[in-house]
Amino acid sequence: MLEWVGLEKIQWIVQDFYTSRFAESLETCQMESQKISPANALGSQIARRAWLRGSFSLGCSLLVSLAGCPGKAPDRTKNDAAGKVGRGDLPPLKIGIIDCDELSEVLQSRWQEYSDQPIELIRLDRLKVSTQDSPSLDVILYPANFLGTLVEKDWIAPLPSLLLERLGGEKQNGDKRNAGKKSPSPMNLDSEESSQGIESWSSRWRSVAHYNGKSMGLPLGAPCWVAAVRGLDIEPLKRLHQAIASNQNSPELASKSFEAFLQKSESTLQDSLGARQALLAEKLNDLPSIDRRALVERFLWLMTTSESRYRGLIDPYKVTARLGLPEFARNARFLHRLALIEPTTILASPVEAWERVAEGQAVFGIGWPRTDGFQRAGLASDSKPLQLIPFLYNGAQGLLASLGRKTRQSSMSIEFMHWLHREDNRAALQAKSPRIEVLEIENDTNRVREDYRDYQTLQRLEAGNSTLDMTPRFVDADALIDGLADALLDILTNPESASARFEQCKLQWAQSIDSIGPESLRRSLERGTGLSN
Repeated sequence: MLEWVGLEKIQWIVQDFYTSRFAESLETCQMESQKISPANALGSQIARRAWLRGSFSLGCSLLVSLAGCPGKAPDRTKNDAAGKVGRGDLPPLKIGIIDCDELSEVLQSRWQEYSDQPIELIRLDRLKVSTQDSPSLDVILYPANFLGTLVEKDWIAPLPSLLLERLGGEKQNGDKRNAGKKSPSPMNLDSEESSQGIESWSSRWRSVAHYNGKSMGLPLGAPCWVAAVRGLDIEPLKRLHQAIASNQNSPELASKSFEAFLQKSESTLQDSLGARQALLAEKLNDLPSIDRRALVERFLWLMTTSESRYRGLIDPYKVTARLGLPEFARNARFLHRLALIEPTTILASPVEAWERVAEGQAVFGIGWPRTDGFQRAGLASDSKPLQLIPFLYNGAQGLLASLGRKTRQSSMSIEFMHWLHREDNRAALQAKSPRIEVLEIENDTNRVREDYRDYQTLQRLEAGNSTLDMTPRFVDADALIDGLADALLDILTNPESASARFEQCKLQWAQSIDSIGPESLRRSLERGTGLSN
């Protein structure tokens, strides 16, 4: 029970109390001894004996209190690798992991170097979470687009103020509390000048971790979807971007801009369009190799340029799907033409799509680069200059870490979260997953690729203008997204069926919405977009 309220705080209070009382008694005794006269010698001896008895009692109480309470974890420095936090006789921390099994080995090995208390990694099936009761987990790692489901199913709790303060401060009632200050705990390895606090998080990190006005998770990354191009004219889309940035966009302008880009690209690739169409048909028949979620996210990247940019996939008031609107069918047909321009990337994972363009093996791809930033092996000699189309879509594809709602070891769970946020751990985990990012720092130009630097620059410039209105992170969104993936695959095969196929998908979504519960979905939509704040 004591651990739940924080053993460290109790120890600090007890130690401060007894130390101050002991010092006060000693000072009083010294002052009185200077005033003693021979007539009062006997009384002074009695007073001294009483003081000694009191001091001895205080000292014993101090020793008992310090021995009885677990001590603060020793400071872990490079010169003292043996110092560890936690106790080996405590039950292991239960860490749930959803869709990030690749992190298991690194988490185990690095935590064992830091703590004597073991961890137990529990792999959870994302498809079964909705039908399971909330388990007794201490920390959960999961994709950020699953946040709404975990919150509404009562699996996770908001980040406590103690953790927010240790991460660099939080704002309450408009005031910054302890921002930039070091925690009194020696387990805080960051310096006062550390840039790792929450006040330094980018807007895209903050947004994916925010739900219902609260910080619900520690963001480990939030890579955005960006289109990389080689050898194609992107000027029409640059003009569209300028119009959107100045709030002068319109359905006609968006349609004309993409039409102009596609026509120029098709003209450039005229000689190879037949072969590209045959390759697309081959890719569509290879169902196991298709990244269905990535296909949906590429479609949503297109939708962020349309009039639905701030309206989302579902009307939050009527709680009905918006798939029947003209811009959905129009952008699905554009997606088909993009697939013909580059069939090798349209169905690939985000990193594979980007890397093919970056290595000169493809002319177009929507995704994001390997997040480690290291130089790649080589580049095709005849490659055209790489350009980025300046549209950014935050699909909440990065990872979050949250405290389990039913954790029984809150103190060490908070310690695990703080440890996870350290830059050295981010770097180690980043090597295993492109969904984890290190904090934005000045990278060594000899180490970091030019395309990676350009990508980071675009994210810094555009992330503040992007919203999560088109991002499906509401409760039980997976079933709806799976149906949308089926519709898009059919449209890639037969683009003329776009309108009819979306109407069919809209009916399927209506059934799913009834299954979820319209009021539950409405509440999640409002909490996810800030309408409930």
